[in-house]
Amino acid sequence: MKKEPNQNIWGYTRCFTLTGITVLLLTGCMMPDPQTDVSGRQAQVSATQTTDTKAPIQVSDTIFNDLQLPGSSTLLSAQQISAKIPYKKGERVTLRKGLPLFSGRKDNRVAVDQMKITYLTIPKEKYILTGVQGEWMQVKNQQQDSYWLPAWYALKQSDSITKTDPHTFTVRAGNKLYLTPDSTITWPSDQALLKKALIVAEWKEWVGVSIAPRIWSKEWTGYHHVMLWIKKKDITGQTLVSDGWFVSEPSLSISMLRHLVDTKLDQTTTTKQVAKWLGEPDWKEQSRNLNEPGDPMRVRQTWRYERHDAHLLLTFNNNGKLTEIHWSMPASQDNEADLRSDERMGTFTYFTQVAMGKSLPQTLPWKPEWVNQGDLNYTFLQAGTDDVLLMKGDDGGFSGMHYDDSFYALDRHTGKLLWRVHNGYGPAQAVLNTKRDAVTLYTSYDTDRKQYLDRLRHINLKDGKVLWEYKPEVQDKRNTSINKKNTADDMVWLNGIKAARNVVIVDIPAAEGSSNGWIHVLNSSTGKRLWTKKLTTGYQLLNRDADEPYVLYQEKNQLVAADPLTGRTVWQVEAGPSAIDHIENDSYFDGIHRYDPFGSAPLGRWMLLDDQWVLLDLNSGKKQSLIPARIGQQIEVLNDDMVLIRQNKKGNMYGDYGDYTTSLFDPDTGKIRWTVDAKIERGLLEADQLYVIRNGYPAAVDYRTGETRWDAQESVGTNQYSTNQGSYLIIGDRLLLPRNENLLVMDKKDGTLLGRVHDVVMGTPEHRDRDAKNGMINRIDDKVYVGSANGRFRVFPVDQLEGDISF
Repeated sequence: MKKEPNQNIWGYTRCFTLTGITVLLLTGCMMPDPQTDVSGRQAQVSATQTTDTKAPIQVSDTIFNDLQLPGSSTLLSAQQISAKIPYKKGERVTLRKGLPLFSGRKDNRVAVDQMKITYLTIPKEKYILTGVQGEWMQVKNQQQDSYWLPAWYALKQSDSITKTDPHTFTVRAGNKLYLTPDSTITWPSDQALLKKALIVAEWKEWVGVSIAPRIWSKEWTGYHHVMLWIKKKDITGQTLVSDGWFVSEPSLSISMLRHLVDTKLDQTTTTKQVAKWLGEPDWKEQSRNLNEPGDPMRVRQTWRYERHDAHLLLTFNNNGKLTEIHWSMPASQDNEADLRSDERMGTFTYFTQVAMGKSLPQTLPWKPEWVNQGDLNYTFLQAGTDDVLLMKGDDGGFSGMHYDDSFYALDRHTGKLLWRVHNGYGPAQAVLNTKRDAVTLYTSYDTDRKQYLDRLRHINLKDGKVLWEYKPEVQDKRNTSINKKNTADDMVWLNGIKAARNVVIVDIPAAEGSSNGWIHVLNSSTGKRLWTKKLTTGYQLLNRDADEPYVLYQEKNQLVAADPLTGRTVWQVEAGPSAIDHIENDSYFDGIHRYDPFGSAPLGRWMLLDDQWVLLDLNSGKKQSLIPARIGQQIEVLNDDMVLIRQNKKGNMYGDYGDYTTSLFDPDTGKIRWTVDAKIERGLLEADQLYVIRNGYPAAVDYRTGETRWDAQESVGTNQYSTNQGSYLIIGDRLLLPRNENLLVMDKKDGTLLGRVHDVVMGTPEHRDRDAKNGMINRIDDKVYVGSANGRFRVFPVDQLEGDISF
C-alpha cells in the first residue's frame, strides 16, 4: 500500500523562548510546513485552524499530552478527550469498523474531498496507541503502519453512533462541517460538494456525513471516503437512497455508486445484504484464485454487475461474506490517471482497474459441455487423442518460477481426472510417444520424499499406469550440500529429455560444470537403452516431438540426423556456431511455430545455422529456404507456412513498438512481400485477412499489402508489454482472443468488441508464453478447448456460439 511522504511538525521551536502555549499563540511564530498537504481547490484558510502534520510525539504512560494544535481557541476539548481515553500508550485500542485513517492531522487547509484516505479500520485488526495530540490520536496496525484518527472515536460515548441508511440531503447556508461532534476543527460548507455527500450515521444532535474522494485511485493507490459531522439543525431536507443501486431508475451516477459501495460494503457484508442494496447480479461466476502461489487454491463465487461505464465484481467466501471488491472502469479522460490500485485490508481486497480501452466487454452466455476444476492456476492443453487430454497445470509463480506444476490427464468426453503427477519446485517435462498412447515424464523433484531426485517414468495415457522407469547412471560424484537427504547416487541433475520416432532421448551432463554430455537413447515402448553417444562442448539437442524421424543434435560445426534405433548418421549439414543468440533462449519469446495439440508437428523446421535461419526438410536434410539472421530479430511461422520477420531497428532484444518493423517473407520465392513500421505478432491467416496483435492491440491486416483493415486500439486498448495469453481462434464470423482477465469475442469483419465469455478467468502467464500460445485455447472439429487462470478447463460446443444467441 502506497504511503504519503512523511511531513515534519511545524517549526515552532524557534519561538519557544517564552513560556507556555499562550505566548506561542500570541507571537504567531509558527511557520507552516512547506510539505503540508494542501488541496488545489482548498477551502478558505482560517487563522484558527490546524494544519496537516506528522509530528514526532512524546507521550506519557497516562497518555495525556497537553500540546494543543496551533490555533485552537481552547485546551478544553483536547484535554477532555485525552482524559477520557481509556487506554495507555502501547495498549490495544478497540475501534469500530469503517473509520477513515488519516496520513496525518488535517484541517481546512486540506479540502474535504482530498483527504487521501488510503485505509479504513477493519474488524479484528489490532491497533496500538502510540500517542495523542490535541483532538487526534496516533495508532499503529499489525503491519506497523502508522495512522491518525480523531481521538473522539476511542471514547465510550462514540459507541452510541447509529448507522443509518444512506440519504442525500440539503443544508442551510453557512453551516460547518466538524471533524467530530463539538470538535474545534471545522470546515466551511461547500454546497456543491455536499450535494454528492451522504448521511450515513447519527449521534445525538449530529449526523455523520460521508464525502467521496475527488479522485478514487491514482497509479497504485486507492482512496476512500471521509466521514465528518453536521449539526442536525443545519439539515433542511433528506432523501433516502433507494435499494437496488445498480438497477434503479433513473440510474445513479457511477460516482454515486462507488461512494455507496465504499461506505456500505466491507468484509462483514453478506450476499443477502448485497442483493438487497445493489440488486441481483447480472452474472454469478467462479472467482480468480484468491491465494498467492504456494498456498492451496482458493476459488470462490463472484457476483458481477455490469454497466457500460463500470463493472463491479464482488467475491464472497464460503460463509457468504464479502472478501473482495473489484471495480473495472473504461479508459476515459477522467480515468486516464487511474491506472490501477490494489489495496489489502487484512484478508479483504479492494481492487480498482482501468481498462486499456474505452469499451468494457459485456458478458455473453456460452454453456460448456463439461468443466474440470484443477488445483493450480493455469491449465494448458499439451496434447489430445481421441479419448484423452494431456494437461499441464502451473501455479503461475512470478517470472516463471513456481512452487508446483503438474502433468495430468482428463477424459476427453467427460472431463474426469484420470491421473495426475505433481512435480513440485523442480523442472519437469512430458513427451508423448509416437503412437500417442503413452507419455514419458521427466521430474527432477520427488514430492513424496521431498527431495531432488531425477526420475523418468513412462505412463499409460489412459490410466496413469507406470509402464517402465529409467534411472540414468551417475557420471560423477556431485556436491550434496544443497539437500542433505540426497546421496551422490541419488543426484543426477539431467539436462532434460527429448523425443523422436519411437524413442526417448535422455540428455545427461558428462560432469558437474561440464559442457560435454551424454545422450542415452531409449526404446519408448520398453525403456531399454538402444545406444549412447558422448557429445562435445557446445552441443545442442534439437528434437521437438516423437513425430520427427531422426535424433537431431548439433556439435563440432555439424547438424547430425541419427537413426533413432542405431545411432547411425543418416544425414548431416554444416552448422557452425552462430554469433546470434537463439531467440528460443528468450523466455519471453512465444516460439516460432504454433503447434496443434491434436496434430503432428511440421517436418519442415526453421533452425539457426551459422548466422542464417534455414528451413530444413527433416527427412532429407535439404535446405528449402534461407533468411539472414540479425540481432534483435524474431521470426514467426504462420498457419500457411509464410514467415513474419520482426526486426528491432536498434538491434536490441527488447524495445518499444516504434522500434520495430515487420515483414512478410515467402519461403518459396525467398522474397519479402511487404514491410510495415510496426510490431506484428500472433498472426492467424484466413483467406486474405491476417488477424494479429499490432503494437499491442488486436487488428486485421491485408495479407497482400500489410495495410491495416481494422484495429481495436480504441475499444480494447493497447498492452504496453504484450504477453501471449493464447492464440486467436475463429468461429464463424467471430474471433476469440484471451486478453487480460477475459476471453474476448470480436466481430472478425470489423473488429467490433462483442463481449466476453461468461465464467472464464484469464491471466497473464509470464514466461509461460509458449504453453499459452499452443495450449490455452484450441479447436478440433466442433469443440473448443479453453484453459484459464483459476484452475478450470472447459470444452465448449462450437454451434452454440455460432448460433443465434442474444448479444
